[in-house]
Amino acid sequence: MRKLKIYFAFLTITSISTTAFAQTDSEELRRTRAQLEALEAKVAALEEQNESKSGGFEMEKFHGGVTLKQDTFFGFQTILDAGYEIAPNIDFSFYTWLWTNPNFGQSSVVAGPDGTQVTAGGTGLWTEVGAGLNFRFLNDALSIAPQIGMLNGALLSSNVVGENIRAGEGVVPNITATYDDDFFSGQIYFAYYMATRGDRPRDFIHNWVNAGVKPALFQLDNVPVNSMGVHWEHLRQHKNRLTGDTGTVYNWIGPYIEFALPMHIALRFAGGFDLKDQVSGDFYQASIKLDF
Repeated sequence: MRKLKIYFAFLTITSISTTAFAQTDSEELRRTRAQLEALEAKVAALEEQNESKSGGFEMEKFHGGVTLKQDTFFGFQTILDAGYEIAPNIDFSFYTWLWTNPNFGQSSVVAGPDGTQVTAGGTGLWTEVGAGLNFRFLNDALSIAPQIGMLNGALLSSNVVGENIRAGEGVVPNITATYDDDFFSGQIYFAYYMATRGDRPRDFIHNWVNAGVKPALFQLDNVPVNSMGVHWEHLRQHKNRLTGDTGTVYNWIGPYIEFALPMHIALRFAGGFDLKDQVSGDFYQASIKLDF
């Protein structure tokens, strides 16, 4: 592209020099300068178009975000979700969800000081990757994204959790519906975690619903809050092929608030009660998301 620009400049300078020696007509000189400016504008447009593409993809068609999240049950998690527009109002979507709770990975009992036993873990951590489509409606206020993920680790497929680490130990069909306009926001999520390898001992259902209002609804300006409302979340062991025991693991409900920070960053906190009261009587959940 730089060589092309130099070539155009050389041709134009040659033209200007020839014109200057051949005739002194200022109108001809102005015309030549106008041609030079037009050529430079074309080169600049080509350079801008080239910079807006990465690997043959148009950058403006990408969107997504990175979320750092922590809660009472799952511990610390990192989530990347992204989409690329493949048709009007339709995106190809993909994501990865990194679960870091060692209780979902491989663990072993090792000898500790003074004859004690210590449970050590941290390998074979649960790792989820997936892809699907995202359909956008109502001028992008509503999006519905059916996806399917692949699970890797030792939670679903091992008779004893953490006993065997497997790639592709399960699949997780899931769907997310999100609504976001000037006054309201909300999200519905449903996922079925199904074991596909080993003895397939356990399946889970994970779902949540949240709904909130924005300060603009009350004509409040200069308030660094995206929304505030209610969060409900539920985890159920839907199948246990070893013992037959199934049931709710946790059932959370409580208020949430999401703050707006500079550079497309949002800080969200939810807390309240666990209606199941098995893991803990209370719950908390915090997340930091960077949109791009």
